[in-house]
Amino acid sequence: MKSNTTVVVILTLLIAAGAYWYFFMGSSNQPPLTASVPAQNAAQTQFQALVSELQPISFKTAIFSDPKFTSLIDLSTPVSPEPTGRLDPFAPVPGVTGM
Repeated sequence: MKSNTTVVVILTLLIAAGAYWYFFMGSSNQPPLTASVPAQNAAQTQFQALVSELQPISFKTAIFSDPKFTSLIDLSTPVSPEPTGRLDPFAPVPGVTGM
């Protein structure tokens, strides 16, 4: 029984070592991941192009001085204050007995 346990432990260690070598030590034809400068410059150039398109946007604010806009009235309903609930809704209610 003891020899079976030893064999299982040795096989597990060998598999773990093989997996470690394969994923972390294996030689690869690909270079390690690095940030490429041209990609950053392309993204930055695209961002600057989009910003330059947004800068000429302007809004006409003459509507705020229009008599039709100034004649609008506020139809909102005021909210009356409501009493707050208990601080701890799960605390026992005083004067109420349990079931």
